[in-house]
Amino acid sequence: MATLEEITQLISGLALQLKAQPPTEECEQSSSLDLSIAKLTQSLNLHDDDGASTSRVLDTALSLMCFKAPQVFDSVLEYTVKTIASVLSSSVGCKVFRLGKEDVLRVGSSISRRDCFDLIDVVGGDTLSDLEERGVPSRLLLHALLRAAVSAPSCRYLDPSMVVLDADLSARRSIAASKLVSHLPVELSSVKDKVPLRLLLWFLDPLILKRDISEMLQETMNRPFLSLPKELHERKDWHSILICLVLSPAMFTATRALLHDWFLLTGLRSILQLLIDLVSVVLDVISIPTRSLAGPISSEGLLQIVNWIIDFKQPGPSINPSAAKVAFLDHKSLWSLAISFPSWFYFASVLVFADKSFKEVLYLEGTVGENAAVRYLAWILNPFDKTRQDLLSGNLIKLARHWTSKQVVSSVQETRTLGLKRRLKKPKVDDISKEGFTFGNQHGCQAISLWLQEYQNTAYECDFDPQVSMFFRWIPLGIFTGWCSSDINESGCEFLLHYAATGTMLHSVRRNEGFAMKDAIAGASLVFNLTDIVDRMSESLFETVCIADSYICKVKSRTARYLIKCVQRLTQPDASEVAGVQTLLDLVSRLEKWRTQGQEVALIEAELENAIHVLKSKFSST
Repeated sequence: MATLEEITQLISGLALQLKAQPPTEECEQSSSLDLSIAKLTQSLNLHDDDGASTSRVLDTALSLMCFKAPQVFDSVLEYTVKTIASVLSSSVGCKVFRLGKEDVLRVGSSISRRDCFDLIDVVGGDTLSDLEERGVPSRLLLHALLRAAVSAPSCRYLDPSMVVLDADLSARRSIAASKLVSHLPVELSSVKDKVPLRLLLWFLDPLILKRDISEMLQETMNRPFLSLPKELHERKDWHSILICLVLSPAMFTATRALLHDWFLLTGLRSILQLLIDLVSVVLDVISIPTRSLAGPISSEGLLQIVNWIIDFKQPGPSINPSAAKVAFLDHKSLWSLAISFPSWFYFASVLVFADKSFKEVLYLEGTVGENAAVRYLAWILNPFDKTRQDLLSGNLIKLARHWTSKQVVSSVQETRTLGLKRRLKKPKVDDISKEGFTFGNQHGCQAISLWLQEYQNTAYECDFDPQVSMFFRWIPLGIFTGWCSSDINESGCEFLLHYAATGTMLHSVRRNEGFAMKDAIAGASLVFNLTDIVDRMSESLFETVCIADSYICKVKSRTARYLIKCVQRLTQPDASEVAGVQTLLDLVSRLEKWRTQGQEVALIEAELENAIHVLKSKFSST
C-alpha cells in the first residue's frame, strides 16, 4: 500500500504537469520523420547515464506511431489521475492488525482525517480546475479524495487502550469542503455503485447540507406558487439533492430535523410546506407510523393513528415540563411525522363537519370516526397537554354540532385575548334580518362570521392565538370539503377560505378594495394546496374515478370564485413589481394544473382563461 508521502508526491507531480505548457500540434508538425528516427537511435545508446533513455524510447516510439504530443500529454494526465484515485480508494477498507498483545479492527481509511485534509490542500481548487480546462475528468479524483476523507477516523490509536482525538478539525473540515464544493457537478453521476459526490460532501461537512436546504427554502419562499414535487424531479441540482436524501436515511432525518426546528422557531407556512413536500417524495419506510401516515386515507387508518397517540407514553412528573414539551415537538416525535402528512389533518376536519349524506358516501356509521377525528385535531393543536386536548375536543364537537344542525349560536361569554377581557354580544334575530340573511337554505358570510367568532373563542379559552396557529385556521375548511349538499353559498366559501389563509375576517366579498398582495398570494396558495390534498384524498375515499372527479370538482367550484379574486389582484399593474415576474410565471403553471384536476369549473372558465391570458401577455411584453 502506498504511503502518504508517495500519494503526496503523485499529487504534486500532477499539479506540476498541469502547470507545464503542453506541446502543440504546430511544434510537432515541424519535426520530421528523420529527426524521430535519429532520436530513437540516440535513445537506444546504452552508454547514457541519466536514466532517461527508457522514457525517450517511449516518447519517440509513440511519435513514430503517429500519436500527437497533446494526446500523449492528456493520456499521461488521465492515467496519473486514475493512479491517484486507485491508491486513495485502496486506503479505504476493513483490516485487523495487532498493537502489542491486542487485536484492533480498523474500519475506514488508513489515512487519518488530518492527512486527508493535507491532501485536499495539495490538490486544492486549482488542480481540479486545471484538469477540467484540459478536458481531463476530475470527478474520479474528487470522489476518491472525498471518500478517503469521509472514511478517515478522527482519532489516532497509539495503543489499544489509548485513543487520541485530533482536535481543531472542524475549521479545517469546513475549509477543505469549501475548496471542493465549487467543483460539485449539477447533476448526479451516471457511474453505478458510486456514492454521489454531494452526499459525500454532506458527510464531510454537514453545513453544506444546511446550505443546500436553505437555498431551496429561499427559492420556495420567493416563488410561493412553485410546484416543488415537479421541480424536485425536473431540476437537475434539486433532483440530485432528492436522490441523496433517498440514498441516506441519516441525511433525510437531518433534513427533517433542520426544517422542523426552523418551523418551530418561525411558524412560517413556507417552511412547513417544504417539509411536507420533501417527506411526501422521500418516505421514511422504516418507521411503522410513517407507513400508516403514508397509506390510504380511511377512518380505520385514522383510528389506528389516534390509538398510537393515546398509547404514547406520557412523561412522568419528575420530567422537567420544558424538556417534556421539547420531546413532544422535536423532529423525532410522532407529531413531527404527522404534520408532514396534511391529508390526515384535512380528512379529520372533513369527518368532524361531514353531514349525513356525505358520511353515507364514505360508508361511515356512528360517531367513532368523528370522535377519533376530534381527538386527532386536538392533538395536532396541542400535543403535550392532555387537559387542553380534552378541552379542545369537547369544544370542537360542540361547534361541529352547532354547524351541522344549522344553529349558529354565540353565547354571551368573556374571552381572553392578549391579556384583555372581551365580551361578545349574542346576535339578535332582528340584526340578522336587517342584513338580509336567513338560515333557511344556505349558509352565507353572516352565518360563517358568527360561527367563526364562536370558533375563535375556543382558541382564546385554550390560550393560543388563531392568527398565529395555521392548524387552527385550517380546521373550518372541513366545513365545505365535507359538506355534500349546497348549503354554503359562494360568499360563505370565500369567507372561510380567506380566514383559513390569513386568519382575518373578509370585510367584503363583493369587492377587492383593500385586498393586499400578500393576502392574494396566501389565498391562491391555499386553494392550490387544498386542491392537491383533496385530489390525493379522493383516490382513497371513493370507489370510482367518476365519483372522485365529481368530489374534486365540487371543492373546486367552491374555491373558484375566491381563487379568481386572488388572481385578479395578481394581474394588476403593480403585481410584477411587488410579487416578482418568476412568481407570476409559477402562478400560470399552477393555474393550468388546477384546471386539469378533476373536472373543469364551467362557471369561471372564461375568467380563468382571461386571467391566464393577461399574465402571459405581461411576460411577452417584457
